[in-house]
Amino acid sequence: MAGPPAALLPLVLQLTSVAVASATDGGGVILPEPPGLADILDHQQQAPARSSSHAGAPQEQWRPLEERLERLEAQMMELREQNKELQVRVRQLESCECRPASPQCWGLGRAWPEGARWEPDTCTACVCQNGTVHCDPKPDLPHCHGCSHNGHTYGNGETFSPDACTTCHCLEGTIKCTQKPCPRGPCPEPGTCCPHCEPGCPGGHRDGETWQPEPCVICTCQAGTVRCQGPSCAELNCLESYTPPGECCPVCRPGCEYEGRPYEEGASFLSSADPCLQCSCLRSLVRCAPIKCPPSPCPEPVLRPGHCCPTCQGCTEGGSRWDHGQEWTAPGDPCRICRCLEGHIQCRQRECSSLCPYPARPRPGTCCPLCDGCFLNGREYRSGEPVGSGDPCSRCHCANGSVQCEPLPCPPVPCRHPGRIPGQCCPVCDGCEYQGHQYQSEETFRLQERGRCIRCSCQAGEVSCEEQACPVAPCTLPDSGPQLCPACVLDGEEFAEGVQWEPDGQPCTACSCHDGVPMCGAVLCSPPPCQHPTQLPGACCPSCESCTYHGQVYANGRNFTDADSPCRACRCEAGTVRCSLVDCPPTTCARPQSGPDQCCPRCPDCILEEQVFVDGESFSHPRDPCQECRCREGHAHCQPRACPRAPCAHPLPGTCCQNDCNGCAFGGKEYPNGADFPHPSDPCRQCRCLSGSVQCLSRRCPPLSCPEPVLLPGECCPQCPATSSGCPRPGGGVPARHLEHFSQPDDPCRRCLCLDGSVSCQRLPCPPAPCSHPRQGPCCPSCDGCLYQGKDFASGERFPSPTASCHVCLCWEGSVSCEPRACAPAQCPFPARGDCCPACDGCEYLGESYLSGQEFPDPREPCNLCTCLGGFVTCGRQPCEPLGCSHPLTPAGHCCPTCQGCLYHGVTAAHGETLPDPLDPSCSLCTCQEGSVRCQKKPCAPALCPHPSPGPCFCPVCHSCLTQGQEHQDGAEFEGPPGSCEWCRCQAGQVSCVRLQCPPLSCPLQVTEQGGCCPRCRDCEHEGRKYEPGESFQPGADPCEVCICELQPEGPPSLQCHRRQCPSLVGCPASQLLPPGPQHCCPTCAQALSNCTEGLLGSEVAPPDPCYTCQCQDLTWLCIHQACPELSCPASERHTPPGSCCPECRECVVEAEGRRVADGESWRDPSNACITCACHRGRVECHLEECPALSCPQGWAKVREAGSCCERCQAPAQSCAHEGRAVASGERWAVDVCTTCSCVAGTVRCQSQRCPPLSCGPDEAPALSPGSCCPRCLPRPASCMAFGDPHYRTFDGRLLHFQGSCSYVLAKDCRGGDFSVHVTNDNRGRRGVAWTQEVAVLLGDVAVRLLQGKEVTVDGRPVALPFLQEPLLYVELRRRTVILHAQPGLQVLWDGQSQVEVSVPSSYRGQMCGLCGNFNGFAQDDLQGPEGLLLPTEAAFGNSWQVPEGPGPSRICSKGREVDPCRAAGYRARREANARCGVLKSSPFSRCHSVVPPEPFFAACVYDLCACGPGSLADACLCDALEAYASHCRQAGVTPAWRGPTLCVVGCPLDRGFVFDECGPPCPRTCFNQHIPLGELAAHCVRPCVPGCQCPAGLVEHEAHCISPEACPPVQLTGDQTPRPPPSPGQ
Repeated sequence: MAGPPAALLPLVLQLTSVAVASATDGGGVILPEPPGLADILDHQQQAPARSSSHAGAPQEQWRPLEERLERLEAQMMELREQNKELQVRVRQLESCECRPASPQCWGLGRAWPEGARWEPDTCTACVCQNGTVHCDPKPDLPHCHGCSHNGHTYGNGETFSPDACTTCHCLEGTIKCTQKPCPRGPCPEPGTCCPHCEPGCPGGHRDGETWQPEPCVICTCQAGTVRCQGPSCAELNCLESYTPPGECCPVCRPGCEYEGRPYEEGASFLSSADPCLQCSCLRSLVRCAPIKCPPSPCPEPVLRPGHCCPTCQGCTEGGSRWDHGQEWTAPGDPCRICRCLEGHIQCRQRECSSLCPYPARPRPGTCCPLCDGCFLNGREYRSGEPVGSGDPCSRCHCANGSVQCEPLPCPPVPCRHPGRIPGQCCPVCDGCEYQGHQYQSEETFRLQERGRCIRCSCQAGEVSCEEQACPVAPCTLPDSGPQLCPACVLDGEEFAEGVQWEPDGQPCTACSCHDGVPMCGAVLCSPPPCQHPTQLPGACCPSCESCTYHGQVYANGRNFTDADSPCRACRCEAGTVRCSLVDCPPTTCARPQSGPDQCCPRCPDCILEEQVFVDGESFSHPRDPCQECRCREGHAHCQPRACPRAPCAHPLPGTCCQNDCNGCAFGGKEYPNGADFPHPSDPCRQCRCLSGSVQCLSRRCPPLSCPEPVLLPGECCPQCPATSSGCPRPGGGVPARHLEHFSQPDDPCRRCLCLDGSVSCQRLPCPPAPCSHPRQGPCCPSCDGCLYQGKDFASGERFPSPTASCHVCLCWEGSVSCEPRACAPAQCPFPARGDCCPACDGCEYLGESYLSGQEFPDPREPCNLCTCLGGFVTCGRQPCEPLGCSHPLTPAGHCCPTCQGCLYHGVTAAHGETLPDPLDPSCSLCTCQEGSVRCQKKPCAPALCPHPSPGPCFCPVCHSCLTQGQEHQDGAEFEGPPGSCEWCRCQAGQVSCVRLQCPPLSCPLQVTEQGGCCPRCRDCEHEGRKYEPGESFQPGADPCEVCICELQPEGPPSLQCHRRQCPSLVGCPASQLLPPGPQHCCPTCAQALSNCTEGLLGSEVAPPDPCYTCQCQDLTWLCIHQACPELSCPASERHTPPGSCCPECRECVVEAEGRRVADGESWRDPSNACITCACHRGRVECHLEECPALSCPQGWAKVREAGSCCERCQAPAQSCAHEGRAVASGERWAVDVCTTCSCVAGTVRCQSQRCPPLSCGPDEAPALSPGSCCPRCLPRPASCMAFGDPHYRTFDGRLLHFQGSCSYVLAKDCRGGDFSVHVTNDNRGRRGVAWTQEVAVLLGDVAVRLLQGKEVTVDGRPVALPFLQEPLLYVELRRRTVILHAQPGLQVLWDGQSQVEVSVPSSYRGQMCGLCGNFNGFAQDDLQGPEGLLLPTEAAFGNSWQVPEGPGPSRICSKGREVDPCRAAGYRARREANARCGVLKSSPFSRCHSVVPPEPFFAACVYDLCACGPGSLADACLCDALEAYASHCRQAGVTPAWRGPTLCVVGCPLDRGFVFDECGPPCPRTCFNQHIPLGELAAHCVRPCVPGCQCPAGLVEHEAHCISPEACPPVQLTGDQTPRPPPSPGQ
């Protein structure tokens, strides 16, 4: 191109690139859409076409383009200026730092509030003022004034640098200097201080280092300079490009745009302009090819609009003609259906569904057989007509296409075990049928049961049995041959003579065989070395392997709480229990509670939706996951959950928040991800939803040949105008040109267009406001403010909520959001409850409210007085009036002392009472006089000595006596003065003397020696030596001669001499006798018997004769015969063991009680529990137990338990805790039908029954008879369910929808009348839609009602669960389900809201009726009414089973009718219901699809969600439908794991150890069945598995907690005998 276009093109490209670069720069400026490059190129392409018509005016031809370029250049200049301003503003913002709203200062590593003061060191004081730290030196401290260095003065704490390499610090007059550290990494340039610094770039980057400051920018450090460059991207040749996440260069977006419509990559489509063009999108390019039409089969094909190829208009065959799409039945073959399709006839066989097993043949002219009769064995039968059978004992008839047979009736027989005769149908009494075998009359047969031999006989249909005992052969001694006896026979076993054994089942008994007689006795136990031993099961003697304490058994090392005193923590160690007091942790609430048998107070829990949450716990609301709750002091405080900001611009509404980026919400509509849609307000833009974000692009317009194209209203692309005229403007003025838009002066909201001289005006279209509360703008709703509750609010304005007093609302860009008013934390510890927020204008203290300034008594201490001042509570001792006494007394129950008594040093005295002084009890006496105590010393006795000394109580005492120059201590006795014959004593300082009394003498001749006082007898004299009377001696060499000085009746004493007598050497053999040695008189024994020397005086020896005991006395052995104790046994039973002197007995005879006691056994006297006796070798020894002094706390009672001697203290009410309730001592209750418990002295003791093994057949299942612990086998049951709004799945599997809101028969035994189950429905949600409200079960005269909230009444009386009424029914609560068991095998499950399930054994097959169907195995005839007729519609069927309502207030009920709630709810509700119910067909339920088809439940789910409407009720409806399908899956043996974090969540009390399980064990492990093997427990379980909270593996359930098996209370197991359970506590 040689003209101006060639010169302009480079300029255009340059400006366009500048515009693109500026628009993508970080400035973020967005200009109105400039003319695109494609538009400019379009002008270039149009130039040749126009050159022929405008050849004479080339300048005019390019003038519009030049004007556009000038405007584009001006816009580029303006864009550069705006970007410069933006960069300056960004740099300013980056230099800013965020500060807190209130000014704070930073110092000493922490933040200081405004006005705070602190000292960084001892010489400096700092203060925070206006967010700035001001520090000054302290005055009056000389050492803090500063430092001097090189002639310069520095302040205390100042840092300075005397040179470039040194840093100094002045502190308290001392200067400390350090060298500046050199950096390890790069630095800008080396210096004198750091000569080896490594050069680098700012930011710590080394020379040559490369890094990425942004994902698509690479920077390099070169010679101290940072050089950065962006990515180099290849040029793209596509319509639209985008940059993928994590990539730097753009790529072509897959897909094409053709004729204004976008197409995905690989899509194939027809051209909208030419239907004969087949196009495809490949690699972003559209390729089109013409379509080849096939030859037409008809003579006159027709070309229809929008089609490329002609098609046939109809079909012709045999002279008949049919239109395209018409269907007809082939003549002569009613089972052949034909259809005309574009001139072709297609035929197919009609499919007939088999509704019954033996349908009647089709009627003439029809195809399918009917169930109004039977066709069997080539013959037709009418319904009700008898049908022959091969069994002569049964009678059959045709019933609606099926054959029903029943046995022939038999007359009753008068015997219990009638037999059967071949060829006869009825049993007769001519024989017996017993345990499945036939016996003839008079026949005898034998059975063996449990090792016993049983002999039975049949007599005329009656069987009688008796047990046969095996004879024991007697022992005989034959005259000749070997001896076979003696031997012992015990329990059928033979034992040889002398053998010892332990009998089976009696581990504590030892037996032996003596002379053919078995002798058995108890095994003797030695006392265990611990205080609390345990008698283990099967063991004879107690052991220390565990502790038995207050009736409970604890393992060694186990910690537990004392059952009698919950404030004592105990530990079992080596069989001994040691206890100590419990330390209670501090509580965090103002009103802690203490429960019964609870030591430490704790904060109350919260109960929300029948779930328990611990104080302080944060949790999601059980029924509304969009609410977050917190438990505080027993109340659950809930508020809407805060929504995080969505990561996309146009998210869809999620469960709680609008944050679902898997689609787009744009212009008031919702679009799935990847959807294309037109712009809601601009028809010329096409939009696409991409992961929550919306991208809109303008459509491309074809090139035009006219110089000035115009854009018509409602069109997207300009068109070439026709020659036309202008239009007059309203109000005069310059006329408007053709195609000119203008507005009317009086109505700016209307826009007019001049078209060929005529004016057409229309109101400006208002786009949908993207806000929820727009205000009315000049023409359209505007989001620059809010219109809320009839008032205007500016954007950003906060205002109190007009509807909720404690909520604050915010208007933001046309939408109003309200939330509870944020309460600032109260500045006081006990704020009062204000209207919205806690306020300090009063006090709330321990649950009571008080005004500010109010005084009130302390609720915790009655003698304290508290005052409320501005939210603060101060408590102190209540002031008392001043008293005029010095030692007042505070009586019990009073707060102030009185002068009516005295309290003196801890001692209480009444008025006028005298008592010893507590400070000096021995020397002072005190007297109480009107509240004052006066004390005085006791008077001293006068001292009777001249020089007393101070003694006790400082009284004068005499401690010694001075006489004849000698001092004698007080109390000493001494002789008087010589010759006085007196005996003196010093007493209290005085000497008292008495004359000696001389003893009388029996001798006539008495001598008084010189200086003596009393006379004495004369002595004996032998060989010049004197001997006193009574003294003996050996006169000569003969050691056997002894002389003694003896007094004589008359005359002096004389010597009497005689030979000594030798003692008898008892027990000394003759060979051991030794002759006396020198100076010895008597012989001795060589054995130890003779060693009676002075060193052995008092010793005892045992001589060979056991009946003697010898003692060494007076150098002689004195032997004494032993006395034998009295024995209690007869003389014939006594025996003397070898080496013993006295006889013994093997047992003792207690004559008073008439019984015998084994040796070593001890017992208590039955008449006196304090006497304990024991048997020792036939001798009864008893001792009396002494009881220690017992002092019980106030209110406690002294009790003596049976069999114990001493009393003990018992609490006033020794109750037990069971499931959070207090149970009185002695009360019994039933935990379940297998377990009964009782409260014994504060301890729960339980008995649990174990069932015998149960084995049911393949067509049987265990069932529970009410009141029985052990199940029995019944025919396998079938179930019927009502769920949702409501839907009924019958016993035979048919799904019905019925919306009546009255009472109806759900399931009934219509033949035997055993039971009837009724349901009462209630209107909920939309009009005409009902839900199950309650269930009534009628069992004879008893009516059980299962109500909302899992409440149960029996005959109108509320009952607590579990409830038993033998033998009719048993009702229990398992997890979240109420289960009713009734006698005939009926089981009803009720979830307490809307879902009920009825199970009956298959023995009721064919005799049921009601909404659950007839249970005959065929679903097609379930719509039978009470008259037995099939009804045409489900509504007519449901209304036919209506019954009168039960007791209670009357209400208006409506009959059911055919309702389609989705039609009334609209398309959007149906679409949303389909999407939400799609989870039924998704992967969580996929394993169940093959056993339970999901389609009926999916339809029911959509039905329910349409009926429920939007909101939280829809979530409950969805969960009901999903749970109903999951329940059927569990019955079929598949357990789907379908719940999610936000889908039908079930909360479990984690603090009690529970976890959720979709199908946990229906009979879980408890403390009462943990001894039963799992297989046996499952075999006996009669409950279905239901979702709920279970205990994890390894733990057992007990009183609503998961605990370890070791923590269970002791359970005594019983056999097959069923204990009759008493009522539950409180029942």
